[in-house]
Amino acid sequence: MAQRFVVGYIASDRGHDSLALASFLAKGTDTEIIIAMITPETSPYSGTHPLPLDDADSIIGKQIDTWMSEALAQVPEGIAARGVVRSATGEAQGLMDIAAEFGAAALVIGAATTALLRQFTIGTVASTLLHASPLPVALAPAGFAEEGPVTRITTLFGTRSGAAALIGTSVESALQRDVQLRLLSLVQLDRVPPSQVQEVDEFVREFGGAVLAGRAEALLESGKATVETVEGESLEAALERADWKPGDVAFVGSSRLAQGGRIFLGARAQRLLRVLTVPIIVVPRAAQPAEAPKSAPESPATGTGQ
Repeated sequence: MAQRFVVGYIASDRGHDSLALASFLAKGTDTEIIIAMITPETSPYSGTHPLPLDDADSIIGKQIDTWMSEALAQVPEGIAARGVVRSATGEAQGLMDIAAEFGAAALVIGAATTALLRQFTIGTVASTLLHASPLPVALAPAGFAEEGPVTRITTLFGTRSGAAALIGTSVESALQRDVQLRLLSLVQLDRVPPSQVQEVDEFVREFGGAVLAGRAEALLESGKATVETVEGESLEAALERADWKPGDVAFVGSSRLAQGGRIFLGARAQRLLRVLTVPIIVVPRAAQPAEAPKSAPESPATGTGQ
């Protein structure tokens, strides 16, 4: 049975970015794209339409049909897609309802259209999903246009509770796609005494390697999975020093504040969005995540809010 991605689509740059990302993620896999358009719930008393309700609904319906036809035409050949229109009190809730209706594996959205001098600007819909979705949320950088397929998954990890579960999710995705997996931890030099940098680096590598070996030893032994650290004066500086290439997608985890297997985008993850240039998939926090070893220090090495 094919997995499904629900794409939050509007006829704007943000919608085009989200559809391009969904196609990028679906290419080469057995994935169906559900292009979802959410319309406001209306009534004769809402004051939403200046025209009589029946006339307004007819005009809006025709416009939505046109936008949906244009969206479906953008999906590359070989990728299954269908369009769905639903009314909801809010776009984010409508997308989550559609995802539940179709048993989707992930939600795909675009950055806000006002993005300037950074790749990601989080709008209202994205912010709601990144703090409430029970499913992974894939976020497209502004202007995203890669055709795909995905060639490498980079998991930004730390050593706090939840890191092992995040690594496990990325391992499963890498195995399903048969692509390279990179576990990447960022070491903030502004939080580490020079004498401890090597110790932190070694600990993080050992932790990532141990979790990876337990989850996918064959990947590690074949060289298709690597564990790396990158140092920088700050979180952002470390991330900018990491090597990124076409075909990359980044996995990040949810904050420890996340409840009930839902997403909560932590402060660190929000900082990373300002400098990342590749698509991001934010993974909900597991209900009972595997813990880091009790000997783990309060490490300045981090992925995001694990």
